[in-house]
Amino acid sequence: MPAKTLYIVQQFEKSGKRLVAGRQMDFKTAQEAAGRAERDAPRIAGVVAIQQTVDTDTGEVLEEPIVLARFGELPAEFSEG
Repeated sequence: MPAKTLYIVQQFEKSGKRLVAGRQMDFKTAQEAAGRAERDAPRIAGVVAIQQTVDTDTGEVLEEPIVLARFGELPAEFSEG
């Protein structure tokens, strides 16, 4: 079971009163992902940078995602707590 750690930035936009997923980007390091999220924060409704480990054969998520950075309005699954 080969595993790979992904560093993902997910943007969120407002559609009326709803928050919808926007652009998603992959990065090589946690620092790159967190930095991009911080740079994007002033111009979009919300953005989160996460670290996720997946099985490269099946695509199955092996561990709960780790939130590296969060800014703005986000869905409940990315709220602090």
